[in-house]
Amino acid sequence: MSKVVHDIGTPPQKSNCWSYNELRFHNFANLTDSGVGVRSPNFECLGHRWIVIMWPRGHFSEDGMASIYLWCRGDDEEDAPDNDGVEETSAELINSLDIDFGITVRDSNGKEVANRVLQFNPIIDGTNDLDSDGFRNFTSREKLLNACINGSLIIEVRMKERSPVAVPPPLEFIYKNPINKNILKLFGDEDTADVVFEVCTTSSESDNTDTKRSKTIVTFHAHRIILQDGAPFLAELSKAGSSSGEGITTVSINDVTNDVFKHVLFYAYGEKITEEDMKSNTKEIINAADKYGVVHLKLEAEEYYTKATTLTINNVLDNLLYADSNNLALLKEAVMDFILANGDDVMDKVSFDNVPGGVVKDLLAAVARGKVKSNSSSDKAADNYNNMRVATLRKMLDEKGLEVDGSRESMIALLKENNDQGNDDDDIVDENDD
Repeated sequence: MSKVVHDIGTPPQKSNCWSYNELRFHNFANLTDSGVGVRSPNFECLGHRWIVIMWPRGHFSEDGMASIYLWCRGDDEEDAPDNDGVEETSAELINSLDIDFGITVRDSNGKEVANRVLQFNPIIDGTNDLDSDGFRNFTSREKLLNACINGSLIIEVRMKERSPVAVPPPLEFIYKNPINKNILKLFGDEDTADVVFEVCTTSSESDNTDTKRSKTIVTFHAHRIILQDGAPFLAELSKAGSSSGEGITTVSINDVTNDVFKHVLFYAYGEKITEEDMKSNTKEIINAADKYGVVHLKLEAEEYYTKATTLTINNVLDNLLYADSNNLALLKEAVMDFILANGDDVMDKVSFDNVPGGVVKDLLAAVARGKVKSNSSSDKAADNYNNMRVATLRKMLDEKGLEVDGSRESMIALLKENNDQGNDDDDIVDENDD
C-alpha cells in the first residue's frame, strides 16, 4: 500500500522529523565483485537529490564488511549525475548542508540487523569525488545476506535537518565598585597606616616551685580615617595615644585578646566574622565591640548569641543580668518572653532580689505585647512604640539614620524625639504656607 501526502500551505523549511526513503538491492548475493560499487537511482529528500552507493564486498574496509555511502547530487536535474558515473557537487552546496542521516537494514521479521546514524559531513576534494559521507565498515556482508527478503536487500535511508544548537549567552560580568575590596586591602598595611595598636596579653605558667608570667604583644596597623565611622572609640584612642614618630600613633590595648581584637578591627574594615569564629568568641566579641564602638558587630553578635542560646530555668537569670548590663535589648526581650511563657516555674525557682529595677519596665512591655498580639485589631496599639518588638524598633531607627544600639527605653525615647521634631518642622512649613 502506498501513501501520498498532500501539503496545504507552505511547509516549514526546518523540520525535526525524519524523512524516509526505501532502497531495494535485488539479487544482492550476486551483486558485483570486490571493490566495485552499486549505485542507487536518484531520489529526492529535504529539497536535494541524493544517491546511495553500496560496496557489497567492501571498499577499503575490513575483511567481510560491506561499505555504504551517501552522496548529495544538488538541487535540480543539471546537478544530477550522468549515466557514466558520479559527478562532483559544488563545495558551496555541500558546506551549506546541516543534516543527520541514518541507514537501517531489517530482516523479514522487521528486526533491525544494522542501524547507523551520522551527521552528513563529507570531505570536499575536487579530483577524487569525496563529496560524500557514510560507513566504510557498515556491517558484515553475512548479516546483509541473512537479512535479504526473497533475495533482495531492503535499505531504509532517513534524513533530517539538524536542530540549531542553542548557544548560551555569554556570562555577563558586571564590574562592581571595588571600594570594599580596596578598604580590606588596607587592613594591616604598614606603609599607609597612621596608627598602631599593641595588644598585650599575659599568660601564666607554673611549675612545682614558681609561677611565671609571660607577656605577648601583637601589633595591628590601622587607619584613623576608617576607624572614625567603623570603630569611633578606637579612633578617639588613636588621637590621644602617644606618638612614635613619623606621624604614626601607638595605642596600647590590654583588656582583650589579640584574636578578638583582630575580629573587631577587621570588621571595621568591612570583613564579616565567620560563623565558626562567632560561635567560639560570641561574648568576647560582644564585649569588645561594645567597648570600642563597633555597634553593628555588637548587634550581629547579640543576634547570633540570642538564636544560639537555649534559655532554661537555670540560666534565665544569668542571661537577664548579662543582657541588662550590656544593653542587649534583643537578648533581654527573649528572656522576658521566656519568663512570661514559664511564669509559674520561674517565680517558684528563680530569685529576682538582685535584678535592677529597670527590668520591671521590660517585663511590663512584654505583657503589653502579649495583649496586643491577642487583640491585633487595635490601630492605636500598632502605633505604640512600647508594644513593638526590638527588631522593629531597630529597623525604624536605622531607616531614620538614628543610633540603633541601646536599651528599649532609649530607643523608644529617640524615636519619639525624632517624631516630635518632625511634627515641629511640619508646623513651620504650614505657617510659611499661610
